[in-house]
Amino acid sequence: MTAQPTTLTEVERLRTTLDITNALLSAVSSADPVHALTSRLSTLCRGTAIIYDFEGTMVASVGEAPAQLIWNEVSATHRRELSIPIGRWHVRTRRVSLRDGVHVIALASRGAETLDQIGELLLDTAERLLGAVHGIQYGATQRDRRDNEQLIASLHDGILPAREHRFWSQLAQFRFPAYAPVRALELAPAEVPSASEAHVTQLVVRARSDDLPFLTMLRRVDMDSPSTIAAIVPDSTASEQWIEAVSRHFLVGASAPFSALSQVPVCVREAETGLGIARQWASASESPSTLGPVLIDRIDLTTWLLSHVDPRQLEERIARTLAPIASRQLRDTLTTYLAAEQNIARTAETLFVHPNTVRYRLGRIEDAIGMPITSALALTNLALALHPELIGRSAELRRSPSEQAAP
Repeated sequence: MTAQPTTLTEVERLRTTLDITNALLSAVSSADPVHALTSRLSTLCRGTAIIYDFEGTMVASVGEAPAQLIWNEVSATHRRELSIPIGRWHVRTRRVSLRDGVHVIALASRGAETLDQIGELLLDTAERLLGAVHGIQYGATQRDRRDNEQLIASLHDGILPAREHRFWSQLAQFRFPAYAPVRALELAPAEVPSASEAHVTQLVVRARSDDLPFLTMLRRVDMDSPSTIAAIVPDSTASEQWIEAVSRHFLVGASAPFSALSQVPVCVREAETGLGIARQWASASESPSTLGPVLIDRIDLTTWLLSHVDPRQLEERIARTLAPIASRQLRDTLTTYLAAEQNIARTAETLFVHPNTVRYRLGRIEDAIGMPITSALALTNLALALHPELIGRSAELRRSPSEQAAP
């Protein structure tokens, strides 16, 4: 006699479970399954649903709950699940492990009873479906990556002009506009000497999130050289903005725009030259992330000339030119003075010295080189000899005072 209520309760719970599962399953077949899943979770919990990646960036969010406050609570603990009040909201969260890292599902409702009744069921089902969606996307991504790498490798090897139309049709599969100009890129991570597959994945994810057509592969010229990342992107305003953003974490060399795919090998060499310039600038700068990308068609004449000179001979000439200025202090003052557009007051402010100190040091430099520092010949020779340091110092001076003071 007592089993009947229990059976009815179990049937009701099973019906609720099936209803919720079916509602969430319908999200998998949508064009944007993660956002659709988040939207259905929001509806079912009568509030807000948010999915964060491991850095706290919102992958998808539907609702009005305070997303940043929720993430602050999540990031403050390593617990897998949380059930906490935040203002007028009742919040439940769960960390889930996916192929591309740990994510967090957060549900927020104004009524605690909703999450008490179905919160755990929503999180259980959402975790499984999110894992399934990422598994499907991972398989598709891997196939795209293989096709992507094969295509860019073929272009790097060189193709005949008569076969260009076939390759443009393949580029169209990656959403490149047909016969529109593109750029070849060479990228290297700023923090480590050699690129890895993780860096390639990072760029692929960023390009996908910015909806940028993107071909890429990991590349090593020879066994003794570090790996770099080769890429091809459209020549567009959106790609320039993307390249500028990426250059905060990568050294970037870019070829001039081109639309003849048979010219890819030549343009790859231009991109390699650009990356070489970026490396020189970064080695002479305290803040490589401020330098920006090197677009070979936009570099100044000095940079272009120096990039086409034998490095060993250039190094010897530079050493000979700077030999009279042996003092590190004088050389640093000279670099800052040139980067500050020969403004003594700004030079003094940057070096935290009195303007008269700057004048005294410049006088010593003039005595050392045997000519006025303001003469065209002296400025040309010194600017050429100090060029990488000058580029780096100029980038530092462009930063705001608060940024310069930051460690």
